[in-house]
Amino acid sequence: MKLPKIVNKYCPYCRKVTEHKVIIIKSVKARTGLVWGSRRAREGKKGRGNKGKYSKRPLTQRKRGVIKTSKGVDIRLECNICKKQTIWRIEGRYKKVELSTSIK
Repeated sequence: MKLPKIVNKYCPYCRKVTEHKVIIIKSVKARTGLVWGSRRAREGKKGRGNKGKYSKRPLTQRKRGVIKTSKGVDIRLECNICKKQTIWRIEGRYKKVELSTSIK
C-alpha cells in the first residue's frame, strides 16, 4: 500500500485543516524488564495446571487456526504547525506499506 508523505487533514489541537507529515511506526520488540521477578514467577508456576501461559501445550503441538501473514499498520500524522501526533486509522492488514511523493 502506498501512502502520501504529506496530507491535508483536520488537526484537533489547532482546530483547523493543516498539512500533516505521515509517519509509519515500526513494531518494537518487547522490553525484558523485571527479568529476575518474571523468572521467579515462571519457576513457581511450572508443572501446575490452570496457570494460563505456563500450563499450555508446546506451540508445535497446539491446534491453530489461520496463521496471519500480515500485520495491522500503525500510521501517525504529525501536524506541521503544533507538531502534535494523531493516529490515522486505516482499516485492514497490509504486508507492505511505503511512503511516496507522487500520490496526492
